Amino acid sequence: MADNRAKSPLLSAQFKAKVKQRKKQLGRPVSPDAELGDGNVVEDGAVVVYQSVTRLVTLHPGNIIKKSGRTVVLQEADALRVAEAADLPVPHVYGTERTPDGRNCIILDYIQGQTLSDIWMDLTEAEKRAFARQLRAILEKMRSIPAPRAYIGDCKGERIYELRLRSTYTGPPCHSEAEFNTYLLNNLYEQTPHAIRRALARRQRTDHRVVLTHGDLGPHNIIVRDGRIVGLIDWESSGWYPEYWEYVKFLQRMVSHKGDWTAYMDDIFPREYLDELADYIALSKWQPL
Repeated sequence: MADNRAKSPLLSAQFKAKVKQRKKQLGRPVSPDAELGDGNVVEDGAVVVYQSVTRLVTLHPGNIIKKSGRTVVLQEADALRVAEAADLPVPHVYGTERTPDGRNCIILDYIQGQTLSDIWMDLTEAEKRAFARQLRAILEKMRSIPAPRAYIGDCKGERIYELRLRSTYTGPPCHSEAEFNTYLLNNLYEQTPHAIRRALARRQRTDHRVVLTHGDLGPHNIIVRDGRIVGLIDWESSGWYPEYWEYVKFLQRMVSHKGDWTAYMDDIFPREYLDELADYIALSKWQPL
């Protein structure tokens, strides 16, 4: 039988020492490096939690997650630090590494629980609504956080990083919503008729608030335990974006979801952005998805 175990590099001894020291400073338990049990075990007693062609997520002794791969976005760590500072339910980040073969790694706490997608289909309508309203409270808190300065982009202010259904869009940070609108129009197909470009540009606004945005609020990125949301994960497409961005991305990213998650949008979002949604759909018709 073929050996399917991952060949990812070990956490360096120096880095493990830093993690343990930081956990002690935070008053968190430090576990010995011991085997975690049977299953898909890789080096140093770690267990594979998720694996794809481009990334690997492993659980290490001491409830530490290592997320690694060439498509891992290190700016996610910056977003998690912003979210943790605002007392949002996110894993604590211990640091980042880059492996000798060019893979990015984020080392963070493991949040115990299940993804909301794992249990969603078994929930009653009242239970679904309760989770939706908890998420609404989290969103309202995110939107109350003052933006550090006037720009639109990731939490470090380095770039725009946008996930579509099958494409990833990047660009320099924008210093105003007008610049952000130009970024959106610049991604149109080259053959887009000028009349459509003018029509889309005429619809764009420049007066939205810029707020902390997750960018992929699907049930697969929500950790729950005992009826409560205890974690939001996968902040790779997050940052400071116009207030409507979370709303349109919520629908775009969940277009293939089989459940009725989107039926609870009115419970999740403090307000609707129907005009912006219609404009984004029109824009997307002339861009690669």
